[in-house]
Amino acid sequence: MGDRFDIVVLGATGITGGYIVRALASSPLFKGKSVAVAGRNEAKLRSVLEEIEKDVGNSDVSSYPVIIADTSNEDSLATMAKQAKVIINAVGPFRLHGEPIVRAAVENGASYIDVSGEPAFLEKMELKFHEQARKNGVYVVGACGFDSIPSDLGIDYLKRNFEGTLGYVEAFLSNNFGPSGYSFSTTSYDTLMLGFSSMDEDNLGEMRRTIMPNRLPATKHKAPKRRILWKLDEEKLKGWVLPFPGADKSVVQRSQYYDYHVNGKKPVQMEAYFVLGSLSNALLLTGWIGMFVGLSSFEWTKKQLLNYPEQFSFNMFKKSGPTKQQMEESFFEYFFYGRGWEPGENVDEINPTKKVLCDHFSYYYFSFFLALAICRGPDLGYIGTSGCVASSALALLEDKDTLPKQGGVYTTASAFRDTRILDYLKTFGITFEMVHEKEKSKL
Repeated sequence: MGDRFDIVVLGATGITGGYIVRALASSPLFKGKSVAVAGRNEAKLRSVLEEIEKDVGNSDVSSYPVIIADTSNEDSLATMAKQAKVIINAVGPFRLHGEPIVRAAVENGASYIDVSGEPAFLEKMELKFHEQARKNGVYVVGACGFDSIPSDLGIDYLKRNFEGTLGYVEAFLSNNFGPSGYSFSTTSYDTLMLGFSSMDEDNLGEMRRTIMPNRLPATKHKAPKRRILWKLDEEKLKGWVLPFPGADKSVVQRSQYYDYHVNGKKPVQMEAYFVLGSLSNALLLTGWIGMFVGLSSFEWTKKQLLNYPEQFSFNMFKKSGPTKQQMEESFFEYFFYGRGWEPGENVDEINPTKKVLCDHFSYYYFSFFLALAICRGPDLGYIGTSGCVASSALALLEDKDTLPKQGGVYTTASAFRDTRILDYLKTFGITFEMVHEKEKSKL
């Protein structure tokens, strides 16, 4: 593979793709690595590279090679894949554009990572390409951005550092915006709409029974059942809680399946939530989600949702995405509250007695009974995501000896748990730390 580029970024003219290129160009870890960009329009790609060069002060960026590749042209994707060791795919929605790129990578000897947060796409890729990727010795690892590096590696980190046996985790995401507010890109909006409107067609249950055919050990000790909307009142974590609709739970489930059947480790259950600061915001968001799901079920209203994303989302989503100031003001916190058993306790006979909280991307010290893990990080949508993706690419390039022994389609924890990815993430401002405290929780 000596004649291949270390990394090819597909979709560099998009907001996410542009920030991924920035992350690669500004990180000393990628000094000496060969990077190329790919997309449909050479002029736009050149323009983006010139802009990024000015932003990061790296005079090499404008000379990155450009590869013309179109997701609707399989020959162009094959040509691109033959020139790459690792493809970073930032072209979404992935259910529309992702599969031809995965196929091209697997068939032409390139490993592949993406920023997908779409469970149906991620699991379909495992179903269709795991055996071929295994045979060809390449790695396909989806959800390497905010979905789902923080949650998947966070659960694995907590599991490894839990002194005893971890049973289940309740994860709470708190997204913190600055005075400028925040708007996500309309690509994320399209992904949400397509996900909601296609739920009945995805057959996730059948797909999961195929890729995870063996049962996990039954347990009578599960995470508490919560209401749709409920109040959280911890010392440092307060607000109104809703179920988190992202890919985190499904990705963690696949990682725990792998950890049990391959590594013999007891699987951990996870429930994912996000936290809002006020009841009024929680009620407004709940109402908007209900409206969004209802309207996406009908073809005519679905077209209106697609045609007028800014209007229907009340500017939560914009074609231009967030401003640079909005991203710089933003950060997020991810709290992983774990409960399990002390060393030597019978996990089958008694309820979990031990509590641990793993707090991801937090700017505050926060404590529960017995232990705490604190992680810090920036804007989840683009700056944090680009750091996660760059770290994942580096793990594939630099840590081959600690990847799974054979290629295949993996989750982030299954692929990277034994690599140096936590060290790479730290260079992008994303850190994990366990802190032992003694303060009881109301959870």
